Amino acid sequence: MVPTPTLCSMRLAACAAAVLLLVSGCGSVSEAVGGGGFEPGDVTPVVLQLEEGPVELAPWTYCLGNGCADGAPPAELHHVGSPGEVPFTFARDDWTFDATFKEHGDACARMITVPVEQTGDQEFLIRPAGPAGDWDVDVFGRGNGDVITTFRWTTPVTGAMPAKASGTAAVLADHDGELDSYGVELSVTNLDVRPDRAAAVITVTGATGETTAITPRWDRACYSEGDLFFTAPREDGLAATRIGTGPFTYTVDLTLDGATYQGVGAWPTDQTPDAAPSVPLTWTPGLPSYDG
Repeated sequence: MVPTPTLCSMRLAACAAAVLLLVSGCGSVSEAVGGGGFEPGDVTPVVLQLEEGPVELAPWTYCLGNGCADGAPPAELHHVGSPGEVPFTFARDDWTFDATFKEHGDACARMITVPVEQTGDQEFLIRPAGPAGDWDVDVFGRGNGDVITTFRWTTPVTGAMPAKASGTAAVLADHDGELDSYGVELSVTNLDVRPDRAAAVITVTGATGETTAITPRWDRACYSEGDLFFTAPREDGLAATRIGTGPFTYTVDLTLDGATYQGVGAWPTDQTPDAAPSVPLTWTPGLPSYDG
């Protein structure tokens, strides 16, 4: 099964558990904070430009040049305090960053991902996200490679809120011009609360009107408060390849604690290159959304 990029990134972010390390030096805090056994200086650091001085955060997972490594966050995270915003530098050209805010100290914490503003040559700025509070912040960089590092921030003000609750479905795929399936996935994000009970049925309808129904299993592991994931094996997805030609309509009947919502999308019409083969779903009524 090939997960969608959106689902993949959420699970990666959820796996980035975060704790705190306060770094101090002789007259300076410009020391590298490493994690997962990496030595400071091994890879290009993210350098937080704080009022008390620069703090280098060594990526704990990275692909740079010919080297890649998967690590873990440090046993404790550097706590930047309560500044209104966190500027940083990264000494490589043509990179972009996102920041994922995860509520500190909660195994099933809500996560909010926001873009990072580039303010100059190799200079960036992170603004608060979500309600004011105690957050672990994963910094994801992408360019000629990728890096991840993490720090802790007690934000003093409310920041950007996540988009309204939404969902995507993946059933069919184009494999070198042949109709195929990599497995079935349904993801729902940014719900107001995690339900006690959840179930879904995905009905795939071909151009001729023939249908097949799939009942994916809810993965009850919590990756982020307000996010749900359902999966079914590839064999279930392949059944949709036998109902004629496309385009195909996905109709998702989602039940959350007794309330039913219907999401509709079309494949391949609605898929986007960065999320293929998933398609976004339009919901009636709208899903209950988190607003802080």
